[in-house]
Amino acid sequence: MNWHWLFISFLVIVLVTETRHLLKLRSLRDMVVFYAVWGITMLALIGDMMEVPYLRPLDWISALMQPLNRLIS
Repeated sequence: MNWHWLFISFLVIVLVTETRHLLKLRSLRDMVVFYAVWGITMLALIGDMMEVPYLRPLDWISALMQPLNRLIS
């Protein structure tokens, strides 16, 4: 069995169990944060399965700073 499928099945189990728990809490903020982190984790896992190259941290910083530099100058 491929490790990716094991992680995906684990993430689906976590999604089901934690959704029930979060519905009992009735906290919209907690639900939004959980689904955002879960979604980013799932996207990263699928990207790794597809062997998509990752951006290095400095690439992320430069991508965020270029529009800001245009606004400032």
